[in-house]
Amino acid sequence: MSKNKLKKVNISLKFFIIASIIVICVFVVGVTYNVFDKVYYKEYKEAIKADMLENSRILQDKLLDNGMTMDTPTDLNLDIDSVAAMLDARIMIVNEEYRVIKDTYVERVNSIVVNSDVIHVMSGKAEYYMDELPDGYIRYICPVVGEEGVDGVIIMIASLDEAKKIEGNADRQTIIFGALVMFVCAIIAVIIGILSVRSMKIMNRHMEEAKEGGFDERIPVQGFKEMRALTENYNDTMNKLAVLDSTRQEFVSNVSHELKTPITSMKVLAESLIQNEEADLPMYKEFMSDISEEIERESKIISDLLTLVKMDKKSAAMNIEEIDINALLEVILKRVIPIANSRGIEITYESYREVKADIDEVKFSLALTNIIENAVKYNVDNGWVKVTLNADHKNFYIKVADSGVGIPDDCKEQVFERFYRVDKARSRDTGGTGLGLAITKNVILMHKGTIKLYSESGEGSTFTIKIPIKRVES
Repeated sequence: MSKNKLKKVNISLKFFIIASIIVICVFVVGVTYNVFDKVYYKEYKEAIKADMLENSRILQDKLLDNGMTMDTPTDLNLDIDSVAAMLDARIMIVNEEYRVIKDTYVERVNSIVVNSDVIHVMSGKAEYYMDELPDGYIRYICPVVGEEGVDGVIIMIASLDEAKKIEGNADRQTIIFGALVMFVCAIIAVIIGILSVRSMKIMNRHMEEAKEGGFDERIPVQGFKEMRALTENYNDTMNKLAVLDSTRQEFVSNVSHELKTPITSMKVLAESLIQNEEADLPMYKEFMSDISEEIERESKIISDLLTLVKMDKKSAAMNIEEIDINALLEVILKRVIPIANSRGIEITYESYREVKADIDEVKFSLALTNIIENAVKYNVDNGWVKVTLNADHKNFYIKVADSGVGIPDDCKEQVFERFYRVDKARSRDTGGTGLGLAITKNVILMHKGTIKLYSESGEGSTFTIKIPIKRVES
């Protein structure tokens, strides 16, 4: 069946499970019935053949003792009739002249029996013959061997009618038993089908609610092992969606607040100028300078937001090249050193080896600049910043440590979130938008790397970045 045809199949899992169990039960019952039927019939025939062989030996001895004749009064006739009745068989005794001297059906007494099977046994060419006749009989021809050779043959023809009658009764009982088994299997199949899809129905209902924005409900973990695992994954997914939804709402709120704050400031400054009829030129310049700073701040927020949006796209283009990481760090540090010198902060750079790696130079430079500038901005006057570069055969490592204000334990998990600030007043004073570390983390992830933070409040911070040297696309 092609994939397109499989897509068009519209049957429920419950129906599939029930139908599959019933089909399997029908197959098993059918096979069991056929095997039982054949085995029973075969064993019954083998039992008849064994009885024919055993009783033929007894009759052979008695025929030899009686000289292969039925003329004198003897118990031989009675013995032959008894064996015939016991086996539900016809027995004929044929002498060496091919004349029937005894027939339990009496029909062919004194008649001549000449056929190839009897001749072969009589002549010694065959030890015996045993075959099944097409009309449901077993025929057995065996010789009566005397001292001088074959004195005659015994022909036994046993009917299989009794086996067929017993088989018929067994068939009816088997059919009744099979029907009962099928009924029980159908009930079990329905129960299994209902239990198997119950959790799925619950999950489907919750997913319908989730489509409408309801991420709060969770499904109890129960049922089969696979369903428990699926339920746990579903609940974990709902937890993440709830967090994402909360983050989205918080992000929208933060964006609105951050964009509104400069606009509000500009509006207040502008209204102050309008209402102050005695404002002179120096006041106008001062107010316009403040408005310009607010516009610059607004522009920076918008620029960072656009950068973050571009980083968030899975299809964001990566211009990967082999770049000298040592030289890249030196360029970034030259841009930051003047800012550090203005506050007496000493920047040191230590490289343990030459490192060349496959990176997007523009994006990675932005990430490193954010980290190093933060180390300077949130540092103490006359403090220090130490940047180190190292590598092994697979990854390179950049560590940026500072003597700054540090980050409290309850804030470490949030510093990479958008618009999050440990000290909001200080962040605004330094011109931060609260998006720098979020952009940095996205860039690191795009390079299939990791970033870790080690910090103590009042004792500085250390950011450690690990990036693969060679870019291997998934």
